[in-house]
Amino acid sequence: MAEKKKVLLVDDDPDFVEAVRVIVESGGYDVRVAYDGKEGLEAVAEDKPDLIVLDVMMPVMNGHEACASLKGNPETANIPIILLTAVAERVTTSTYSHRDMLESEAEDYMPKPVEPAELLELIKNWLK
Repeated sequence: MAEKKKVLLVDDDPDFVEAVRVIVESGGYDVRVAYDGKEGLEAVAEDKPDLIVLDVMMPVMNGHEACASLKGNPETANIPIILLTAVAERVTTSTYSHRDMLESEAEDYMPKPVEPAELLELIKNWLK
């Protein structure tokens, strides 16, 4: 039997993490979680995932900083990253913008709230 692909979910909202964990696990993936960018980097160093789903707005280290750190490291640069953000709904009240998403080195991004089928499709496509 093939080993399940590992997805690291990094978000500071425990309820959101649990909901997305259920969605991703229903797609047949093994899910690990971290609750801020720094914790996410530590989780990657501990057990390299096949893909990372990374929130943008988090305490300690935001998603853009974590993404830049991962993409700047040759050992983790090839791990696909999907940024999740509520910025799409709050561009005018946020310090982040759509341009930040486009200029990020992440492979893709998706606005919150996530559509389960769309998230699973993105994950599947990036893990091909």
